[in-house]
Amino acid sequence: MKNFCYVFSGLLLMSISSIAQVPKKTTYEINGSIKGLNNDKAYLILHPSEASRKFDTLITAVAEGKFKFAGKVQQLRRASLYFGEPRLRKEAVVYVEPGKIQVRGNIDSLNYVTVTGTKTNDELTEAQRYLAPIYERRSALFQKRRSLGENSAEAEKLVKEAESKTDSINAYKIRFMETHPASQISYGYLYVLQDGLPTATAERIYNSFPSSWKNSQEGKGIYSKLQANKAVAVGKKAPDFTSTDTSGVKVKLSDFKGKYVLLEFWANWCVPCRALNPHLKEVYNKFNDKGFTIVQYSVDVKKDERKWKDAIKQDGLTWTQLCDLQNGQAPVAALYGVQPIPDSFLIAPDGTVLGRRLSPKALEEKLKSVLK
Repeated sequence: MKNFCYVFSGLLLMSISSIAQVPKKTTYEINGSIKGLNNDKAYLILHPSEASRKFDTLITAVAEGKFKFAGKVQQLRRASLYFGEPRLRKEAVVYVEPGKIQVRGNIDSLNYVTVTGTKTNDELTEAQRYLAPIYERRSALFQKRRSLGENSAEAEKLVKEAESKTDSINAYKIRFMETHPASQISYGYLYVLQDGLPTATAERIYNSFPSSWKNSQEGKGIYSKLQANKAVAVGKKAPDFTSTDTSGVKVKLSDFKGKYVLLEFWANWCVPCRALNPHLKEVYNKFNDKGFTIVQYSVDVKKDERKWKDAIKQDGLTWTQLCDLQNGQAPVAALYGVQPIPDSFLIAPDGTVLGRRLSPKALEEKLKSVLK
């Protein structure tokens, strides 16, 4: 089961906060009742949107588990409700939009908090009622899996069970998007799921969404990514590019023509990415003298240049390392429609894409079949 890191940059991640316009000076009111919260504090952290490019934080006192927020909103905003302190990660999601919003639940089971009273929050609660139990069962499988050996039969069985839960989650979200094409919830689902969907399915769902969303920054970002995914699909020619290695030397992808190349996208801070590096080293050592190499492209920013280079040394990575070190941008990742990381493309000697996001086992099997 793969984990991913999402890249928070202006180019790669459009805010999943809202694009829905509402009249100016429209009031909202959030009334909450959380059992077990007692007399503490509640934090409402509004995520960035197209109208507001920053996080906004509101704090209110809690009396016997009850709290209230009220104000004006110019644009629907996705928000996180934290209870106690944000660092405690006791969080519930709410959409701040005009009207009276009710938040009900228990501090010990925030996955089952209900948020109702307005259109988007009613839709959110509808989805969570179905999804929360599946997420919980999948989480239990992951926890049990971590207690077992890496190669045990029981561990493999648990992974397959967890994958079936993920399939159920994704199938529900696809149905939700199809039946709620004008919902902010659907926009968020498409952003997260687009990489795991067949391009035709993602495009069909995208086309069903209203033009107001398609013309938003978020909608345009997803459109660009869908187009990039089509351009780098298996069987297509991998787009050439020029980037810079650790010594400042310009390197082109076409410099490796004639070899099988694994183009791997990562970052120094991405835990799942770095967890793959030992496997990459094994594959590299096994096939490097047979016409195979690895080119890693980091989405690290300029201020993390030292950390990027230190990670290369710490992980013992001896193949070509590239990074543009641009603040908030990673042009090669954008060219290849990469989000989230890790992501990878196996490219044939003639430049044809042979596979994307191949597992270490699948990568090795593929290389065995082509490097005879």
